[in-house]
Amino acid sequence: MIRYKFPEEKEIILYYAKLLKDSITENIINKGEVSNSDEAAHLAKFFWLMVDQSVKDIEQGKDAVGHFDLEAWNEYIFETISSYLENNGYESEWDAHI
Repeated sequence: MIRYKFPEEKEIILYYAKLLKDSITENIINKGEVSNSDEAAHLAKFFWLMVDQSVKDIEQGKDAVGHFDLEAWNEYIFETISSYLENNGYESEWDAHI
């Protein structure tokens, strides 16, 4: 299971998954785990798309479900996703998207 340091991480990921119309990421986050290499690669790629969108949001003064300190949240989410993928045998999928 994906273990979050803060519950807000999951909330922010789901916010961006919906914003970016990414139902695959929504499904992964809602079930709490990736099922295979393709899902792991998808989640890794999504993280960076989410960061790109959050940078645009920061520049425009937008929040993500009430959170404005998106740089800090991106760091927490980075740690959560990278640790989860690496600890579950998907290090190469993560590394391919860094």
